[in-house]
Amino acid sequence: MKTQSHPWDDESNELILHYYSNPHHNKALENFTIKQEEGNSVCGDDITVYLLIDSQKDTIIEYSFTGNTSMITSAAASFTAEIIVNQKCDDILTRKYETIKQNDFIVSPRRSRAAVIALLATRNAIHHYRQDGQHDTFEDLIIDL
Repeated sequence: MKTQSHPWDDESNELILHYYSNPHHNKALENFTIKQEEGNSVCGDDITVYLLIDSQKDTIIEYSFTGNTSMITSAAASFTAEIIVNQKCDDILTRKYETIKQNDFIVSPRRSRAAVIALLATRNAIHHYRQDGQHDTFEDLIIDL
């Protein structure tokens, strides 16, 4: 009897292994506009993202991260650069777990927080940079799993 495969099998596992084995942006930027820390109480991960923002274009021009992270969180944090660097801050504030899934970075529902923690930190860094009084939570990024 063949077991049913899940969308987070095979190709997604390869993508996760690639980003985990070859971490991009895993360092503290020396020249950053803002940094933001976030924690995931479910698994104990904590991450700090560093953003260099072009204020005239309102665009992220550099991104990096550091922290005490699991394999999924490290891979996802590295992957996050793909969907935020050279992007407008307004666009980044609309990105959610669905955006990550659409780019073939798919994890089990149980690991969805690990997949979005860097994006969550990025969105909250933008909020702090703008001083808009907003603060996003995991529930703002993970909808209808």
